[in-house]
Amino acid sequence: MKVEIHSHTDLYSPCSRIPPKELVLMAETSGYDVLFITDHGKVWPRRDLAALQELCERTRILPGIEISLPDRRDMLVLGADDPEYENLYTADEVLAKACADGLLTVVAHPFRYHTELPGYCALADAIEIKTCNHSRPEAVSAAESFAAEHNLASVYASDAHGLNFLNKFWIETSEDFSTPQEFRHLVVAGRYANRTRPFDMALPPPYKVASMAELSEADLVTLSVESESLK
Repeated sequence: MKVEIHSHTDLYSPCSRIPPKELVLMAETSGYDVLFITDHGKVWPRRDLAALQELCERTRILPGIEISLPDRRDMLVLGADDPEYENLYTADEVLAKACADGLLTVVAHPFRYHTELPGYCALADAIEIKTCNHSRPEAVSAAESFAAEHNLASVYASDAHGLNFLNKFWIETSEDFSTPQEFRHLVVAGRYANRTRPFDMALPPPYKVASMAELSEADLVTLSVESESLK
């Protein structure tokens, strides 16, 4: 199963240019089986998420959130659908509630702004290794070392703020899952693989695409090939 764990919409994340419907269409066209929407500080209302799901034939839309902590670190909680997450501010609060709910916690772009990580990051389930916003060799190496030292799952993600971020880095599971809790179990058990594909876009991306009509020719060719493979 092709899974995107880190994506943002312009509805709730001011730094994103992606309208929700465009995000869902891009995920569907790119062959994603699961898309976690992880807007900044906001849990999508269940009714609105269900309306997005109705637009999909293949892709399953699951909730999530990216929480900014006081020390300018960020934590993903995959599967978060309780608005209480919007009012959590400390790492202890976030990790405790996610643990109680059985949801995967991921340290987002860990060395994008910092050269060291605080001790609480070792208590998360996973850490991002490569994303479109976290790809410098020294950052990747530092994240890989931290994951190995603390026995964290290391994951790839798009960290999508433009449609052109998608379909560059993702993870795949060989087993189906129905709930975020089952997904956490697969990742923690190491039953997934990180995936990427060749591309020539500079990282971090120099621009954010808001609609599929604005995608580069290379991205459109890739989408055409993948769309044919899904038929």
